[in-house]
Amino acid sequence: MPSVETLLAHLKDEATPLSIARLYWLSDLSDEELARVAQVWLTISPARRRAIMSHLVDLSEENLVADFGRVFRMALSDPDPEVRAMAIDGLWYEDLDLQLMRRLFELFEKDPAAEVRARAAIGLGRYFYNACIVEQIPLSAVRPAIDALRQAFYNLEEPLEVRRRALEALGNTLEPDLPQMIERAYADPDERMRISAIFAMGRTGEARWAPYVMEALRSPSPAVRYEAVVAAGEIGIKEAVPILERLIEEGDAEIQEAAIWALGEIGGPRAREILTEIAQGEDEDLAALAEEALEELELLEGAETFMPLLEMDLEAEEEEAEDWLMWWETQRMGLEELEEEEEEEEENEDEGEEDPDHRRHNRR
Repeated sequence: MPSVETLLAHLKDEATPLSIARLYWLSDLSDEELARVAQVWLTISPARRRAIMSHLVDLSEENLVADFGRVFRMALSDPDPEVRAMAIDGLWYEDLDLQLMRRLFELFEKDPAAEVRARAAIGLGRYFYNACIVEQIPLSAVRPAIDALRQAFYNLEEPLEVRRRALEALGNTLEPDLPQMIERAYADPDERMRISAIFAMGRTGEARWAPYVMEALRSPSPAVRYEAVVAAGEIGIKEAVPILERLIEEGDAEIQEAAIWALGEIGGPRAREILTEIAQGEDEDLAALAEEALEELELLEGAETFMPLLEMDLEAEEEEAEDWLMWWETQRMGLEELEEEEEEEEENEDEGEEDPDHRRHNRR
């Protein structure tokens, strides 16, 4: 890798278009290299910094080997709100680092820019999922953030973007009033809030939202339909399969991609037929997506077959454990009787001599 000075000279040279290849040099920076980048960073114009961050976010999504995390963390303190917002986007893969979570929480509470606070809410949602659903981090670690986002959602003086992103993040929690929040958002006159309500419905994975999602699938708004398609897949709404098939035929590229994914999540004979037909079709891009969805469907159906067997194994293990406990209890009672006999023998020894063979007999 060329020296960091060569890289910085390129970043500062605004007469030269940014080189994607050279931007990879910002991956896996050492402490010394990061310090040098930080020294020069604010001498670069805001427009150039935004361009750098935009490219880095794209690269981080396309290449999972490259690690620009140290640059993104540095940029969380950038004076330009657009740069700060993109820095949060670049940390999309972070969901266990509690120090970063506290930084996102700080940005949500204190940043003057609504867009930055909204992006911070999205980032916090990943931590909520890990705390509330998969339990990889303590719930106590995210409790203050959950409470803050709930308060922001209910506060009508908050910017709409902050409120709706807070709801989306809360969709990853098990808050008792989450259904009421979702219903309230779905009834909002602003379409953007309704879209966030559908997003949260999908994140819950609860069948109770199926009628709302089915209604949204028929919306004239492509944005609403798209979110409903994703929610149908996350919830596993089998009644949505015919509508998803029609949406694929209508040809909106983003909705097509989402609908194919959703069919793989929902599964069932008809979903398999549709995906197989697309996989064998002439559209190579759709065929590739259908192949991936079929693979996911195979995994899900395999899991459905395996889980009952696993439950049977667990039941057998429980029965075996109960039998073992009964045996051990029997043995323990026998040991207690033996100990009592030995105590009696010791008392008898105090009273006089006893035949050794007799003592051995008693022990048997």
